[in-house]
Amino acid sequence: MKEENKFELVVHQGRRPLWKTFLAAVLFTAMFYFLYDMFLITREYAIIGSSSKQFIGDLKWAAMALSGGISLSIMKSVMIDLDKNRIISKFYVGPFYRNIHSEIPRLEYVSVFLDGKGYYQVNLWYQRNKHYNMYAFENKKSAMQFAAKVALKLKINLLDATEKGNFHRVDPALI
Repeated sequence: MKEENKFELVVHQGRRPLWKTFLAAVLFTAMFYFLYDMFLITREYAIIGSSSKQFIGDLKWAAMALSGGISLSIMKSVMIDLDKNRIISKFYVGPFYRNIHSEIPRLEYVSVFLDGKGYYQVNLWYQRNKHYNMYAFENKKSAMQFAAKVALKLKINLLDATEKGNFHRVDPALI
C-alpha cells in the first residue's frame, strides 16, 4: 500500500488461522440463511401470529451469527507517524475497514517477555504502566529482532524481560 510509506512503523496482525476463517464463513452463511428465512416470512405471512415469533427468533440468530463472524474475522494494523504525532489503528473485515486516529502518547520503551503460554510477547510501553501488545512470537530470537527494529525506528529503549525477575536494558543496535 502506498499509504503505508508515510509511516515510520507499520505492524500488521498477520494471517488468521484456517479454523477461524472457516468458522467465520460458517457463521456468515448462517446469518444469510436467517435473513433469507426472515424475507420469506415477511413475504408469505406478513408477520402474523406464530410467524412473528419465528421472525424475531431468526433476527436474533442472524445478529448472533453476524457478531460471531465479525469477531472471528476482524484484523488489526497499527501505523505510527512520528512526524504528525499520530497513531492510526486500522480494524478491517475483508474489504471493509475503519481507521481510528489518536495522538501518540510519550513512548517510553519496548519490552520482550515470556508469557504463561510459552510465547514471547512484544509490548510498547507508554505513560509509565500502560502498554500496547504489539505481537507474539514462538521463539526469543524473532521477538528480540522485531523489538530491536521497533526500538530503533521509534528511538526508544529495549527491555529484555524474558527471564522472570531478571530484566535488563539491551542495545537494539547489537541485536
